[in-house]
Amino acid sequence: MNSPPDAVYTAVRDTDPDTLDAAGLAEYTANVARLKAWCDARQVRASRRQRALASEGRATDPRDTLSRHGRQSGKEAAAANEREVVCTSMPGFEEALTEGAVSAGHVDAVAAATRNLDDEARAEFAAEAESLLGDATRQGVDTFARNCRDLARSIRNRRDAQSEADELERQRAASKVSRWVDRETGMHKTLIEMDPESDRRFWSAVQRQRNLIRARTTNRQVSWDRLTVDAVVEAVADSGDGSRRVPALVVHVGLDRLTDGAPGLSECDDGTPLPVETVRRLACEADLIPVVLDGQGVALDQGRAKRLATAEQRMAIEAMQTTCSHPDCTVTIDDCRIHHIDPWGRGGRTDLDRLAPLCEAHHHLVHEGGWQFDMSPDRTATWTRPDGTVYWTGRINDRHAA
Repeated sequence: MNSPPDAVYTAVRDTDPDTLDAAGLAEYTANVARLKAWCDARQVRASRRQRALASEGRATDPRDTLSRHGRQSGKEAAAANEREVVCTSMPGFEEALTEGAVSAGHVDAVAAATRNLDDEARAEFAAEAESLLGDATRQGVDTFARNCRDLARSIRNRRDAQSEADELERQRAASKVSRWVDRETGMHKTLIEMDPESDRRFWSAVQRQRNLIRARTTNRQVSWDRLTVDAVVEAVADSGDGSRRVPALVVHVGLDRLTDGAPGLSECDDGTPLPVETVRRLACEADLIPVVLDGQGVALDQGRAKRLATAEQRMAIEAMQTTCSHPDCTVTIDDCRIHHIDPWGRGGRTDLDRLAPLCEAHHHLVHEGGWQFDMSPDRTATWTRPDGTVYWTGRINDRHAA
């Protein structure tokens, strides 16, 4: 397609979005996206031509033209430049971009995932172009970007089994704590930069303490931020009896991978990857906590016995999900509340198949915003707008789906 469809261009040009209803705005937005994708594809071709002229000494680098004549920031120009590199190595993406089947965001996700790969690893990534393109046409940018990162990580691991362990050591060495007082507000600020393993230990302790505070408090007006601050202070404070607080760290790893390094899942409960060597070390100095999803060994269904989800239920949910249950939300499960599909105040039960994580924004959307959120036993969720229109239906157990 050498020009955008006349109908698309005409629809964008001649339609006043101020007069549209929800369905009309959805169609209008889709047309804008197709037109924008076509323009982005043309810019890819222009950047490729500019690069060729620059190699002959007849033009400057494409980024200069994008900044000066394309009115783009340096960051935007760099992204557009990388977009051309991706489309040259994976031409199917350029064709799909021209046709509006994918967006520039999908192409940028590939660029971001492959940015730190060497040439051989990048070629191995490009060999998966057909499969990746199929994913891109079906998935939103955030989900596709996560899959690209996972593929790049898998390639790096296959090429250098030590790479993640080396990166973790580098991150450990760079970890630090900074503390200062804001002179304008008087607020005391602490910035902690830490490696992924330390971060999970820290936030596991905070999350556990936050649940304990919520269970014992009767003040439901405390903000989530205040609750989290209180949890941080209590989690790191001395226990008072000389004993050492040992927060639980939940790691999902297959037994074969733990024992002999076979390929498989090795990550924290929020999806943060961990080298299997690190998991083996943690297993030497910590209790192993099995996540039981079938009711064997741990009572995951509480019925009306308890108002809040138990720690075991939250672990089980974390084994299935990494984020809020809304399809467009990327808030991690650590910062979510466990929501009763059937309200507790109207007889709802605290049972696993009727519990799901929601971030603060989407929790309010359900309780005060008029939206309906339902979920079947296989964790297929349905979001319905206040006007009764179904907004989205799909599985929310993203960890296992991935």
